[in-house]
Amino acid sequence: MRLCVLGSGSSGNAVLVEGPRGYILVDAGFSWREVKARAGRAGFPLDALETLILTHEHADHIRGLRTLYRRGTVILASPRTLRALGHRFRRAIPLNGEVEVAGLKVSSFRVPHDAQDPRGILLELDGVKVGIATDLGEATDSVLRALTGCRALVFEANHDLEMLLTGPYPWPLKLRILGPLGHLSNDAAGSALTELSDEVRAVFLAHLSQENNKPSLALETVARYLEHWDGSLYLTYSDRPSAILDLFG
Repeated sequence: MRLCVLGSGSSGNAVLVEGPRGYILVDAGFSWREVKARAGRAGFPLDALETLILTHEHADHIRGLRTLYRRGTVILASPRTLRALGHRFRRAIPLNGEVEVAGLKVSSFRVPHDAQDPRGILLELDGVKVGIATDLGEATDSVLRALTGCRALVFEANHDLEMLLTGPYPWPLKLRILGPLGHLSNDAAGSALTELSDEVRAVFLAHLSQENNKPSLALETVARYLEHWDGSLYLTYSDRPSAILDLFG
């Protein structure tokens, strides 16, 4: 099982996971052409895609959905997310319980965000689990329980609190981001990861705000919380793929 965050941020989100029997894309916040190009730059020959998992219906997660569906991709999402998309998808699998996709066990859990039924995603192979949890206003106890036992995480570190408060966003938007259905700050991410660090060996910091965060600041802040942790922190980017993580390498 290999993982690469093709892009993450308010301009688009997509995580590519390679299983024993093909590829899974978690969210399609870019066009199919852009997804394919970024996958190619990362070394994945992505000529076709069988399965797309959607965490929720916001535009930065579904931009490439229609094209991928027309190309024959099967959609996995919660029933309420599928309804919120306003389209009748015949090739759709409700993301309830556990399903097997590309040789991986796939399940989901609810996260606090201002969408119809936002989900975090769990992918598992031979007892090794990966958790994807971005777009969450709080790292609640239920979220932390769901992520317990994961070997690797794609986890939100959206903003620096001071940058957000003093930045150019209008106050209603600032309050949305800071609210319990908004986005996690760097400090909140670091604090939450201390609860999971005993088992996690790799964390991708995701959904960094271009206006209210800096990659170096997110990395330094989270690393400060994980001072005695011996795992690896990776950055994700809005304009290019991340490093590739081989879970069995």
